[in-house]
Amino acid sequence: MNNALFSLFICFCLLSPTAFSEQTIDNLINQDKLTISLTVNESEQQIVGQALVVSIEVATNRWFATGTRVQSFTLTDVVMQTNNITTINGSKRVKGQSWATQTHEITLYPTLAGSYLLPEIKVDVSVNTENDGIISGVLMTQEAGFTINLPEALIGIDNFIVSPEVSLSIDGQFDSDNPYSIGEAITQTITITASNTPAMMIPEVNLTNISKANEKITEGISIYHKPAKVFDKSNRGTLSGSRVESFTYIFEKPGDYVLAEQILYWWNSQTNTLETLQIPASSWRVSDKGFINQHSFTNGLRGLDFTLTTLLIIALFFVALALLYVIFIKRKQLVTLYKKISQQEQRQLRQQFLSNIARKEYLLATQTLYQYSMTLDKPTETKSYQLTKRLHKLAFQNDQNKDSSLTFSIEDAQLLIKQVADNTASNVKESNFPFKSAIHLNKK
Repeated sequence: MNNALFSLFICFCLLSPTAFSEQTIDNLINQDKLTISLTVNESEQQIVGQALVVSIEVATNRWFATGTRVQSFTLTDVVMQTNNITTINGSKRVKGQSWATQTHEITLYPTLAGSYLLPEIKVDVSVNTENDGIISGVLMTQEAGFTINLPEALIGIDNFIVSPEVSLSIDGQFDSDNPYSIGEAITQTITITASNTPAMMIPEVNLTNISKANEKITEGISIYHKPAKVFDKSNRGTLSGSRVESFTYIFEKPGDYVLAEQILYWWNSQTNTLETLQIPASSWRVSDKGFINQHSFTNGLRGLDFTLTTLLIIALFFVALALLYVIFIKRKQLVTLYKKISQQEQRQLRQQFLSNIARKEYLLATQTLYQYSMTLDKPTETKSYQLTKRLHKLAFQNDQNKDSSLTFSIEDAQLLIKQVADNTASNVKESNFPFKSAIHLNKK
């Protein structure tokens, strides 16, 4: 009897080799209790820069214990966002039985045309089985290939946006009718928004191509380009990316200037056509009101009535000699008077102050501001302005107490200069930071 039972036991083990072995993820696959599949969701015309979604579905006839997780992987010439995987829980019917599913959608942005091979991707799986409890392991997807095209219309274009809809807005326009003064500044902000496209795929804008008299210049205009702001939004599952570029132009020399237009190329993925957005060219004039208009002066001389008698000409000659003599004797006083009337020193200090702020040289900016307030006989009022206090904190903070949230923009600088000139700032309590001590420290 015992021998018969032992024989039955041996036969059972031979017929069922996994009866007393530990159940694994591979066993569940072999027993058709667990499946994994990968699908490349290509568009009819998948092009460079267009989103490509890869779907990985894991399904079980039971349910997932701790879910599934796609392990990280890399692919050459493909951009992947940090959080580029969307997981969807669901169910499906398999041979009349309800199975639980988890689908991971991975968004890729190929940057070059050609054929790609998606490698095997590892997926962590944990399944709650009927008889063996929780079983965990790693599954592998199969390799998959896809092809990325570059339409003929895009050949030779380095930067473009792929999206069904793109918008462009421009804030801050140059005034071509009214001349600017040296030291003034204009800020222009460009905002580009694209649907179904992350902000990282929107190319940067370069508004620095400025020319003077049809020649590209490297001086006369200082340009401060703020770091671009890029952010994504999702509205009911629809992604839209935005890129904000800001340029501040500080006028340093007189002349006629032109900022060249810029064309943004946009591939409309809905109509499969190339479209363009235009940032129009801008032109403006910078004048120095302190300069004498020599041309007008010469024309005035030509308009003299040369029919005057010789006596009148001689009289004018002696008057001119007398004036030249007075100018020579009083030249220092006249130069001082000219500078005061034309506010030359104030204009130069305003320009220097704005340039220091643009270069974030806050210590030099505080010195220039003090010198500017001295020319207006307002050093006492200046130190009580809130903007002045903020500037002092930036100028005299050290690495130990540095406040990274503290900023001082060109707009703040322009407002502070206007407050000092107009004396319109609201009265506030004097700062604990001694202004004169700060200037004394700067002179060391």
